[in-house]
Amino acid sequence: MSVSYKKLWIHLTEKNMKITDLIKLTGITSNTLANMGKDEYISMKNLEKICRAMNLTPSDIWNLLRIST
Repeated sequence: MSVSYKKLWIHLTEKNMKITDLIKLTGITSNTLANMGKDEYISMKNLEKICRAMNLTPSDIWNLLRIST
């Protein structure tokens, strides 16, 4: 399985927000956002911060993708 944060990037674009705006709004680190940019897992705590700050649910932010082997 793999994770994708494409939905979050779409929400940011729709709200004319930059990644730096998200950092200021949520208090998450640039390292966390760098990991998200590489579609790596982040903590539930950080996911919750993003959801609360942007008034979204986890399913509004990310997808779990199947990787065929």
